[in-house]
Amino acid sequence: MPKTLFTLLATAFLISMIAYGQGGKPPKVTNPVVRAEFVHCGGNTDCETANRVQQDVAGSPYIHGVDGFSAEFNLASGSRDLTINMLTSQRRAALDFRLMVNAGTSTPAWVFNSPRQTVKVFINVLGAYYAKETCPPANSTCDYQARMNMGGWGVSGDNATYALLWNPTAVNRPVNSPDATSYVNVHYVRGDGSGREVFIITPIPNNEGFALAGLESTLRKTVTGVGQFDMPFTLSVRPK
Repeated sequence: MPKTLFTLLATAFLISMIAYGQGGKPPKVTNPVVRAEFVHCGGNTDCETANRVQQDVAGSPYIHGVDGFSAEFNLASGSRDLTINMLTSQRRAALDFRLMVNAGTSTPAWVFNSPRQTVKVFINVLGAYYAKETCPPANSTCDYQARMNMGGWGVSGDNATYALLWNPTAVNRPVNSPDATSYVNVHYVRGDGSGREVFIITPIPNNEGFALAGLESTLRKTVTGVGQFDMPFTLSVRPK
């Protein structure tokens, strides 16, 4: 091998070793874990109108690794999604379906009889971390338009599994009929009053002023749109 080529190859190898660490492996990407919190209204009517998705316990955030709960930004997978999983935890979210905007193909009876449900859910805010990664260094705040899915929950006495989507681009899902559901906004703040970064997630109202979410049921692999609801909320997410 010519000496010059050998020198170039050796230099490239050394550079890769320095860049990736001993063993030539790229650095491991870890998922930032967080604490997440909805508003808790405590029966206040005005608060309930503005927050149809609420915290189950006042002053008690959902914290990754506590009570079987997980909450993290998925950087290792490359999706940049925020996932909040309480399906295997002791915690729940309170959902309020009292304001139906459009009826579905077959709206379940519990929507009328027990429109307030406290259930275990899996939440996915698609690409939420881009609000930080695409924010210019000079900016103290930035906004990113995302979509959100909340699913995997059931209702007592009902065999179906339910999902609630603020996701106007959902493919092969019945939630966007007759109207497209709302996007959600991810508002990134580099430093709040305590000097820590925070992601504040809220639905973007449609032209009629509704934070429109579509409810779907899955029963024996059949997915049905069962109504569209005004479902505003505020979800605050901070590093753990």
